[in-house]
Amino acid sequence: MIKIDKILQIKDLIKRLNKYRDAYYNHNTSLISDKEYDMLLDKLELLENDTNMIFSNSPTQTVGYTSVSQLNKVKHNHPLLSLAKTTDISEFTEYFNQKDCIVMAKLDGLTCSLLYSNGELVRAESRGDGEVGEDITHNAKVFVNLPTKIPFDGDLIIDGECIITYKEFDAINQRENTEYKNPRNLVSGSVRQLNNRITKNRNVMFIAWKVHSVKLSDGNECPIASHLNSFQWLKELGFDVVPHILVSKGKQNSYEFAIQNIKSECDNRSIPIDGAVGMFNDVEYGNSLGRTGHHPKHSFAYKFYQEENETVLKNIEWSTSRTGLVNPVAIFEPIEIDGTTVSRASLSNVSVIEELELGIGDTVTVIKANQIIPKITQNLTRSNTYIIPTLCPACNKPIVIKNDNGRKMLYCLNSSCKAIVHDKISNFAERDAMNIVGISEERLQVLMDKGYINNFASLYHLKEHKNEIAQIKGFGKSSIENMIEAIETSRKCNLSNVIVAIGIPGVGKSAARTISEYCIGENPLKSFVDLCKSHNDWSVLSEIGKTTSDNINAYVLNNLTEIEPLIDILIVNQVSDTQISSVLVGNTFCITGKLIKFSNRDALVSDIQSKGGTVVSSVTSKTNYLITNDKNSGSSKNKAAIRFGTKIITEEEYIKNIF
Repeated sequence: MIKIDKILQIKDLIKRLNKYRDAYYNHNTSLISDKEYDMLLDKLELLENDTNMIFSNSPTQTVGYTSVSQLNKVKHNHPLLSLAKTTDISEFTEYFNQKDCIVMAKLDGLTCSLLYSNGELVRAESRGDGEVGEDITHNAKVFVNLPTKIPFDGDLIIDGECIITYKEFDAINQRENTEYKNPRNLVSGSVRQLNNRITKNRNVMFIAWKVHSVKLSDGNECPIASHLNSFQWLKELGFDVVPHILVSKGKQNSYEFAIQNIKSECDNRSIPIDGAVGMFNDVEYGNSLGRTGHHPKHSFAYKFYQEENETVLKNIEWSTSRTGLVNPVAIFEPIEIDGTTVSRASLSNVSVIEELELGIGDTVTVIKANQIIPKITQNLTRSNTYIIPTLCPACNKPIVIKNDNGRKMLYCLNSSCKAIVHDKISNFAERDAMNIVGISEERLQVLMDKGYINNFASLYHLKEHKNEIAQIKGFGKSSIENMIEAIETSRKCNLSNVIVAIGIPGVGKSAARTISEYCIGENPLKSFVDLCKSHNDWSVLSEIGKTTSDNINAYVLNNLTEIEPLIDILIVNQVSDTQISSVLVGNTFCITGKLIKFSNRDALVSDIQSKGGTVVSSVTSKTNYLITNDKNSGSSKNKAAIRFGTKIITEEEYIKNIF
């Protein structure tokens, strides 16, 4: 293994030689003799050959600038998810109190992932939406501190942050005679350049905060035991690693001390941060916790602050959604928060307007909740002069106030309201639903105004009106054909897509898939509707609570006239995303305890679902199997399994003996 002192020697030589080169070529000044320069360069080359390590800014490399015509989209080999966040330090410390935890800086930059293969940097990807990012490899190769060659022959995937230091940020604003808002926005734009000359000139840095995976040259995976050890290894490979401190389990008082030390280190190094991140040091344990669709459970973020600014309320706009809920949105004088300009914020419901005692012209304060969603926090004027509307903004019919869990909500009860119908059908055509390409919101509105579309089923009769539609301005023959083809293609679909498409409140892609795998029969959509009619208890399924279960049944029953015609129109498969085998169809599983064979609970759930089985969150009389590696545990699930006669099996039995 390479000694850290050799890496430090390499970095020091690169810094000195680049300084001498800059003085000589750009300022006509010789700070050192040619002989001394050559001796230092030779020493650098010897160290690079000895360590098999080369940094992107090394003067031994003749780096040509690279341009690309566009940034290609790249599907990540692992999700780059957001983190759950809090601004309550006690909530943060309690989350990690029972295990050793790495506390590290929450870097304020652009997340990206790097792939090294046989020692070479072969791919760099921006985070994007977490599933799909952009290929930024050409820019990563000129990051000021990034090794482009490392002494490791296998495959290594590292997640980290691209940053521009505060010191460099100020220098760029001076050098380019600009007023960029903050380092985060600047680094995002710099890393996504088509020409990497711009990236190089802005001295972008990469700071690693996680080793995702290691594969040896023989193709075998190398398990990562602890994040602390992986950080040390990354340092030995030449990477800059996020400032971090290990906090032992049970030492809650140590967290604030760790955070203060990390803040001081980042201040000294001019590194932009906006909080701290905790991560269970035991990698296997952290991964076993699984993740939600939004964030992994092995980490948790603590935000230092929420920026708050004053502005003046100009108006409150109301819009009617597909559920009939009429939503208020505050319109105010534009202000800047966390580097972006905002002028709108949701007010959620009537109760919020009343509690804030709002009136047009009032002075209000606005934050970004979790640094994302603008929210009015205070009304400094409190004129209380705003009058709640009594008519729907879309159909001009009377609207009513309903009490929803103690909050006053406005609803339009007119099922023919054009806003309700428009949003329902627009949601039906979305990519994650029926994926009908070519029906934009504007086109849909035109077709509704002409009377060709008024419900889900009417979409599938649109081809009968092709000639009339062709007479409408903006509808060319080719676009009409493509739209009709997309509609016809959508007839063959998965049940999960249909469930998403009909727009049940609170039921997203993941829950829809779980529901769809429970609905067995010749026509899965009919099975689903029939189960709703019989008031099925969906809460036995993973991810679905009792309230959501009741909502599913109520929504389907209230919208039968729209949903039932689809039973004869659509050709519905039972599976949702990929074809699955049927070996476990009809079998329901519950999982409890720590896993050994599968990397985490999500992996086991996916394996069961891929074979047609159903996973539930609790053991009932309908559960066939409880999977646990501790059959003698006194857990509530084990007790329930014994009570109901549910067969208890281990992972090993699941894999080898049963299925």
